[in-house]
Amino acid sequence: MVVPGDLGRPRPGIFVCPISSDLQDGLSLRPLIEVAPENGLRLRSQIMTDKLVALRRDRIRRVIGRIDAETSEQLDRALLLALGLAQ
Repeated sequence: MVVPGDLGRPRPGIFVCPISSDLQDGLSLRPLIEVAPENGLRLRSQIMTDKLVALRRDRIRRVIGRIDAETSEQLDRALLLALGLAQ
């Protein structure tokens, strides 16, 4: 899951949250993503915001899908928690 953060300016790096279909219960830091044609997933998965990493932009090969607005809001909240910017 690529986390947007360039604010319109190209940067050499990009933040990425891994996605896992090995679901962990009770973790507010891991929003669920349901299977949908738009997101390219075959299994219900979680975005692991607690495993956020920075990669060089050239390491990203292609987009496989996009999350919906509701999941995007859940991701935003989880990232704020993971980064210690919200309670």
